[in-house]
Amino acid sequence: MNLNLLFVDDDDDLRTNLIKIFDGREISGHRISASGASTFQEGKKLVSINDYDIIVLDLYEGKPEEGKEKLGIDVLKEIQSLAFIPVIFYSGLTKDLTDMESEIVGVVNKGGGVKQLSDELSRIIRSNIALIKRKINDHIRVTLRDYFWKTVHEHKSVIEPIKNDVSIGYLLLRHLAHSLSKENIKSLLGDVKIREGRAHPMEFYIYPTNTKEEFEAGEILLKNDAFYTILTPSCDFIAEDSRKRKVGSVLLSIGIPLEKTEQFSRFQSNPGKHEDDLLRLIESRKGDRFFFLPGTPFIKNIVLDFQYTTMVNYEELNTFQRIAKLDTPFAQSMVTSFIRYYNRIGYPDIDAKYVVERLKPEK
Repeated sequence: MNLNLLFVDDDDDLRTNLIKIFDGREISGHRISASGASTFQEGKKLVSINDYDIIVLDLYEGKPEEGKEKLGIDVLKEIQSLAFIPVIFYSGLTKDLTDMESEIVGVVNKGGGVKQLSDELSRIIRSNIALIKRKINDHIRVTLRDYFWKTVHEHKSVIEPIKNDVSIGYLLLRHLAHSLSKENIKSLLGDVKIREGRAHPMEFYIYPTNTKEEFEAGEILLKNDAFYTILTPSCDFIAEDSRKRKVGSVLLSIGIPLEKTEQFSRFQSNPGKHEDDLLRLIESRKGDRFFFLPGTPFIKNIVLDFQYTTMVNYEELNTFQRIAKLDTPFAQSMVTSFIRYYNRIGYPDIDAKYVVERLKPEK
């Protein structure tokens, strides 16, 4: 894949040299197409009309000095207002940028030379950050193209009755959402580590929670370092027009850290003997009593044990931190497991051996 790289730097010699070094160069399997902007103003204009994959951005106009206006920050704000593009600040004075570093904003001092800049470019490319936008844009472009020409156009007799309706939009957007299936997402990301038919931990969640939206079943909350998950059905939270919100008290499942479970303790003491027990718990195949929530940067490895629940008033939910939501179908699966666990009706096992013995042919 070709990646478009923009250098924004008013040092003509340096900018020209960087373009010469990186244009046509291959980094982590991707060819770089490099261009430049000689002023911050030109950089902002180019960002507004072109689609770049990475931007290397100077911080100061002219010689870097303490107290001087950081015009590169203005370009970053312009980028943030327009699109998602990873940025690398490349400046002779970077000590004030430490707090800005993240997965999508790199900081390299010019004193480190081209080698450090190349390493930072390689980090961003290897992380897939610079590629995700291009891959998603290409996927959406192809999906829209095929849908309009192969469905809306070719099946015009079917589409004709709704041509002046928003129904086509609904069909299109549902088709687009469906096209981002689990296997298609794995293909877009180039993920070969997760086995076919299995879920990556991040697939479980919608993160972060939109705190302006109503609470839902499957929402994960945090309070006093303990995690909770809402079990009350989502429909009970809805309040519309004359319809009042049904929920008064909200049922929460209390999360237990995986490392505090018996299965984990036994695994720690003898991994070879007890690995299967831990796998059964993690894969939620230990009956309907347990449901596992995989760890991510925003949640620990948590086990929901449906024997441990608590009730809180609806108003009290505002004292919890809203962390994330379980995505469909994981939220539905969790609620279904909870219902099955408390709706089960026990009865004695049939004497299967007795039945089979009576089915055997007589000698």
